[in-house]
Amino acid sequence: MPSIKLAAGLSLVLLCLLVAPVYSFMGEDPMQSVPWSTSTDSEYVTLKVEIFGEGYIIPWPGVRTVKRGTTINLQVVGVGVGYEFDHWEVNDEFYGYAPFKTLTLEGDAVVRAVFVETSMAEETGYLVVDLTFYDEPAMAPVGSVLLWELGLNETLTPVQVTQEQWHSQAVFKGVRVGKTYTVVVQLENGLRDTYMTSWTVYDKASYMHWGLISNLAYVAQQNATGF
Repeated sequence: MPSIKLAAGLSLVLLCLLVAPVYSFMGEDPMQSVPWSTSTDSEYVTLKVEIFGEGYIIPWPGVRTVKRGTTINLQVVGVGVGYEFDHWEVNDEFYGYAPFKTLTLEGDAVVRAVFVETSMAEETGYLVVDLTFYDEPAMAPVGSVLLWELGLNETLTPVQVTQEQWHSQAVFKGVRVGKTYTVVVQLENGLRDTYMTSWTVYDKASYMHWGLISNLAYVAQQNATGF
C-alpha cells in the first residue's frame, strides 16, 4: 500500500467543492483533441481510470460504463510521499498539466493520472510564497499555503519587513524548475477565504509575491477613485 498524504489542510469534501472556483479563476489547459477508441454507435461507452505512480484521484481507478456525452471531472486529491502530480493522459495522448480537468466522453476512454518521483527531477529548488496586505501592511496574513501537485501544506510564518510592514511566507523545498504549480492559500484573517493561482518555478531559488486586501471597504474605495 503506497504511503499517501492527502492535500493537507483541505478535507476531501472541500477539495471536491473547490473544482468550480479553480476553473473560473485559473482556467484549464488549452483544449486537447482526444483519439476516441470506439467503433460502435452505442449509447454507452467504457471508461477506464488508472494511476501511474502514487497518488489519489477522482474518479477512483477502475472500469465503468458511462452514457456517451457525459462530462466528468478529473481531479487530483492526494499525492504519494516522494511524488508529485505531473499530467493527465487520455487514450495514451497528453491531456494537460492542470490537477483539475473536465472530459466529455464521446467514446471509450482510458484516463491515466501520471505521478512522478520528485527525486528523479533533473533540477530542483525551493519556492518562497510571500503574502502581504496592500491596505493593511502592518497586519501579517494568517493561514496556510498548499502546493496542490505536491500535496504539501505549510503554515504561513510572519516576517517583519520594516517597523510598520509585515509579510507572511511559506517555503517549499524540492520544487521542479520549469514546472507550474497550483498555489492555494487558506486565509484566516482579513477576507477569510480560499485563494488560488498558478506559479511557474523559474529558478532554483524562486520567489512568488502575492498582494492581498484585508477588507471590502478598500475595494469599494479603489473602485470609487478609479485607482
